[in-house]
Amino acid sequence: MYSLRASPRVICTAGAPRDSFVMLSLYHRSRDCAPGNRVKLSWEDLPGLFPSFANPERWLPLLQRHATLVEQAAKHTRVTSVTGANVVRRQYAESLELLRITRCFTDACEPYADVGTGGGYPGLVVAILIPAAPVTLVEPLQKRARLLETMAAELELVNVRVLAERAEDAGRGALRGSCALVTARAVAELRELLEYTAPLARTGGWLALPKGSGAEAEVEEAARALGELNCVHRATVPMRPEVSDSGMVVMVEKVGPGLEKYPRRAGLPGKRPL
Repeated sequence: MYSLRASPRVICTAGAPRDSFVMLSLYHRSRDCAPGNRVKLSWEDLPGLFPSFANPERWLPLLQRHATLVEQAAKHTRVTSVTGANVVRRQYAESLELLRITRCFTDACEPYADVGTGGGYPGLVVAILIPAAPVTLVEPLQKRARLLETMAAELELVNVRVLAERAEDAGRGALRGSCALVTARAVAELRELLEYTAPLARTGGWLALPKGSGAEAEVEEAARALGELNCVHRATVPMRPEVSDSGMVVMVEKVGPGLEKYPRRAGLPGKRPL
């Protein structure tokens, strides 16, 4: 492994796409973006932060509508702990940043799955930004799954389907080995999370897993899981400071078919992580 000189916090392994290095070299922290000096993001800031996402006149109102639906649902269903002024940054800017980073590694985003999607972060955000991509949201809680179906219908997202089941079960069903990209946000530590996500990815597919400042330590602890699941850690990429103080995205490539014994039965990955 080696660090990019332009950004010491970016850790890459041999095999990471060369084009990704162009993007990674853009990460520079300024005093204005240091912890404690962060400026709150508004909806109007998002198109400027993400100019590569075309047609903001289409996707921005949909994101705002989604936020309204989540706020309304919070009266009877717990879908997120992030509220108030932090919503735009933590839920939407970070989801968009995750998608931006994945584009430096793979153009393919279909089919795509989000595991433990909760209120739709980042799964519904990706579905809004890429309406041509078939999106599967894996959510084990029945109440949340029904809410996701309702929100997708309200937003007229015909590219979304919801699987109301555990990731371990999804990894043994029709979704197994079919996805070009799999994400999972705030679900589990990496060595456990890999067993939930890797079986869903096809050979050559990618896992994009948001983590905090302890991402590099989690990658080291996940060495056995990576090997068992036929995956290679390609890069750990920091989100831009305009978006997050400490957010990182662990990029993992699935380099071959997974063993039939994974995922193990429901509950085992959490009790006995690889």
